[in-house]
Amino acid sequence: MDLKIFSNWKAILEVLILWAAVYRIFLFLKGTKAVYLLRGIFILVVSLFVFQILGLPVLTKLLTYIFTAFIILVVVIFQPELREGLMHLGKRHVFYIEPKREEIEKTLRDIVSAGGILSRKKIGALIAITREIGLKKYIESGVVLNADLSSELLQNIFYPSAPLHDGGVIVVGTKVVAASCLFPLSDNFNFEKTLGMRHRAGVGVSENSDAIVVIVSEETGSISLAINGQLTRNLTPNDLLTILKGQLSKTR
Repeated sequence: MDLKIFSNWKAILEVLILWAAVYRIFLFLKGTKAVYLLRGIFILVVSLFVFQILGLPVLTKLLTYIFTAFIILVVVIFQPELREGLMHLGKRHVFYIEPKREEIEKTLRDIVSAGGILSRKKIGALIAITREIGLKKYIESGVVLNADLSSELLQNIFYPSAPLHDGGVIVVGTKVVAASCLFPLSDNFNFEKTLGMRHRAGVGVSENSDAIVVIVSEETGSISLAINGQLTRNLTPNDLLTILKGQLSKTR
């Protein structure tokens, strides 16, 4: 009986260790486009188990070959990301608590409030709000803050004489994780010539990720929003808040 109890505890410990390892891998991939590959691997594994249970040897053998080739392909294609992940894996927290809906809504209202004030003062701003795909390489190009987001903080960052006003701000959850970040410029040939580098950078980062980017024009004070490479211009603060709530509710 004692041996059986020990065996059960050993099995439970193995499951917990495996869960912790898989969870940490998921947390790392959640900040990259590779999260979609993780979903593909999960589907392949589940399909493999189903074929084995149903006793389908041909499909099981075929899927095993496909799975092996897929893993090798992932390692080759995502070698830089995997290397970066191993370097930063020890810095990640195993347990991460998602912000509450009320906290997210307050964060959005602070972003809209800051955008409205900066718009009236014709102070340029560039704010990227992350969703599933993180912006790690852009965070590393700026100054890491990890500060609680507030309307006042955003206004101070983008104040013309402030040291961090150039570049973009990256928001993760309820935090301003970095400021003065360099975003990629859009290479869309149909981009309006009247729009400057700030708008091109905002659209560029939205083309390379699923981030939502708020842009305030320094010349006109108009508020724009870039989503999936598409730019929506001349928004009122109320319009901006409504769109942000609608977009971010899709990922939660």
